[in-house]
Amino acid sequence: MDRMLTILNQNNADVACAIYNENTLQGEQYYQILTRDQFTGLFLTPSKEGDRIFAAYGPQMTGFVIGHFDSVLKRYFLTMIGVRRPYRRQGIGTMLLNWLQQEVNKDAEREGLGMPSLEISYCDPAEITWVLPGTPGHIHPNAPGVLLGSPAHLFFKNRGFLDFAYQNSYHLDLKSYQWPQEKMKPYLEKMAARGYTIEFYDPAKHKDMQGLVDDLNNDLWNTQIPVEMNRPGGPRPTLIVNDHGRVGGFAGPIVVEDSGRGWLLGLLIHSRCRKAGCATVLFNRMCEEFRKAGAQYMTIFTTENNPARAIYESAGFSIHASWADMRRKAGSCG
Repeated sequence: MDRMLTILNQNNADVACAIYNENTLQGEQYYQILTRDQFTGLFLTPSKEGDRIFAAYGPQMTGFVIGHFDSVLKRYFLTMIGVRRPYRRQGIGTMLLNWLQQEVNKDAEREGLGMPSLEISYCDPAEITWVLPGTPGHIHPNAPGVLLGSPAHLFFKNRGFLDFAYQNSYHLDLKSYQWPQEKMKPYLEKMAARGYTIEFYDPAKHKDMQGLVDDLNNDLWNTQIPVEMNRPGGPRPTLIVNDHGRVGGFAGPIVVEDSGRGWLLGLLIHSRCRKAGCATVLFNRMCEEFRKAGAQYMTIFTTENNPARAIYESAGFSIHASWADMRRKAGSCG
C-alpha cells in the first residue's frame, strides 16, 4: 500500500464521517448528516455475505475513498470520494481513486473475474439516503449516481469515467393527490376488454409471479421480487395486474416508512400485458393506496429515456434532481 495512505475501517472512521458531514453541511451534496455509527453501518459494513469493502484515507487523513464489491452482481462500485476543501486540487482525490482501482484489479484477479470496470450507480450495495431539494426534508433512500452538474461529475469525467445512463429523481406530495377517475376511464375500458383487473396480490389466487420476473430478466428484480414474495410473514400488501389468474404486473409493496415516505420496489408489467393501459392504472391505484395508508409523499427514480416517466409525470410527479450513472473501463487509472 502507498505509504501515504492509511486503511479506513470501523475503528478509525471518525475523521471520514466528519469529512462526509462537512461536505454535506457546505451544500456540496444532498446527503443526510450521519452519526459515526450510521456512517460505519452504511459504508464500512458488508450488506450481505460475500460483499467486500475497499476503503482508505489520503495523506494525513485529508480525504477518503470507499468502494464495494457486490457478490451477487459480481460488480465493483466506487461509492464515495471525499476530500476536505483546503486540500483539494492537490491530487489527493486522484491518488485515492487510483488506489481503489488498483485494489479492485488485484481483488478481481484473485477471484478470477478478469479485468473489472469501476461503476458509480444505483446498484451499489451502499445505498446513500439524500434529501430532495425544494421539499420539507423529504428523503429518498438511494442516490442513483453522480449529481449532474456537480464538481464530482466533472472530476470523474476527467479521469476516464463515461456516462452510461441518466437517472431522474421524482417526487409527489400525496396530500394533493386524488384518484383521476375521468382520466382512468379509457384505460380501464381497454383493460376490461382484455380481461385484466387490478387487485391486491393473493398467492392462493394469483399464480406465476416468477413468470413476471423471468419475463423482465433484470438483475435487480431477479433478486428483490423473490425475496419479497418469500418473506417469513408473507409478502406485504402489493398490487398486481390479474391476467385471468396469472400475475401480469406488480406495484408496491405498499409500505409507509417512518419518514412518511411511501416505499416500493417498483412498477413492473409483463410483456404480454403491455399496451393495454395496465401500467397507468396500476401506478395511479398504487398512489391512491399509499395515500390511504397514510404516506405523505412518494419518491422514485427512473432512466431519462424510460417511457414510464410519462406515467409518473401524468400522475403529478416532478423531477427534483438528475444523475449520471458512470463507469470506467477495466484496469484504467486516472
